[in-house]
Amino acid sequence: MFSVCIVGGGPAGLKTAIDCQARGWETVVLEEHPEIGKPVNCTGIISKSGVEEYGISLDDILVNPIKGANIFSPSGEKLELRRKLDVAYVIDRAGLDKQLAKQAEKAGAKIYTNTKLLNIRNESIFIEREGRGELLKAKLLVGADGPNSLTRQIMGIQKTRNDFAHAYQVRVKGNFDPSMVNVYFGPFAKNFFGWSAPESREWTRAGIATSELNVKSNFELFMTQKNLRGEYCDMCSSLIPVGPPMKDIVKENIMLVGDAAFHTKATTGGGILASINAGIAAAKAIDGHFKNKKPLKDYLNYLKPLYKELELHWKIRRYMNSFSDRDIDAMFAKMKRAGVEGFLEQHGDMDKPTLFVNKMVGNPRMWGMLPELLKFMRS
Repeated sequence: MFSVCIVGGGPAGLKTAIDCQARGWETVVLEEHPEIGKPVNCTGIISKSGVEEYGISLDDILVNPIKGANIFSPSGEKLELRRKLDVAYVIDRAGLDKQLAKQAEKAGAKIYTNTKLLNIRNESIFIEREGRGELLKAKLLVGADGPNSLTRQIMGIQKTRNDFAHAYQVRVKGNFDPSMVNVYFGPFAKNFFGWSAPESREWTRAGIATSELNVKSNFELFMTQKNLRGEYCDMCSSLIPVGPPMKDIVKENIMLVGDAAFHTKATTGGGILASINAGIAAAKAIDGHFKNKKPLKDYLNYLKPLYKELELHWKIRRYMNSFSDRDIDAMFAKMKRAGVEGFLEQHGDMDKPTLFVNKMVGNPRMWGMLPELLKFMRS
């Protein structure tokens, strides 16, 4: 019998496995695809501060360093946020998963690829492995199985299509500023945005996310408007959890972590570092449960710092979704006049909005944004 069975071989599941196995708890990871890291359904941008905080090695996974972002309103008004030093990295997303998988196996965890979860009954885990039905035994099960989590469904938690943004992304060849990510607001990306994340001067990862179902036709509109050309593919679409981080993520001997628990930034859809953070918290709770019979729901206590940030990301997203394209244009004009570009260059943090929101309220330079800040605080 395993101590812990983890469903999903992404950053959330693998980090949970690394930390559980390092504490001496026999762990197995179930990955439904034949290869860890494939297919890739992520732009793969992580902050420099996050890389340093979690000790992520960029060896063999660094694609391109990023110094800032150009953010465009629907009418084309631009906010330019640029620093002299790197603030983020475009990475080989599959490479990161493989790196974490090697760490998990080195710690002693087992990884079963081509393995699907079928059902859970107490400590019995019903799976399909290499096309054959099997039974595993594990004291605890961790669902790290992404936006469409079967584990979450088995727990009796239902989510609807409205709880997700629909994303589509391809690689595009052209001529790009390799140091800057471009972000585009417009009718092609209702309640979200389009992006171009450069891999080099010649290649970029271009995509959109939207609350609308017809993501592919919206993507075609985006590509036409921004004069981008890319090859389309059937595997380039995905779902992004967009909502507050879930609270009901522990039930009996089952836990949720990562995208399955909405551990994503609702502002950008990014979830790599949040998932790693949540995996660390899950392993702490599991260790305390096995060693000292502490309740698994201590997991939520360990998640409090992360949830403080994710809940603010959700509040910002919900506030932005109340804006029309005309409202966004007007907001950009006010932000330019208030000097928001310089302020965000100095204080902005793509992972931790709590670090700069309070500074905005207390900074006289930002008082030109006071009506919008008051509306946001009341939202």
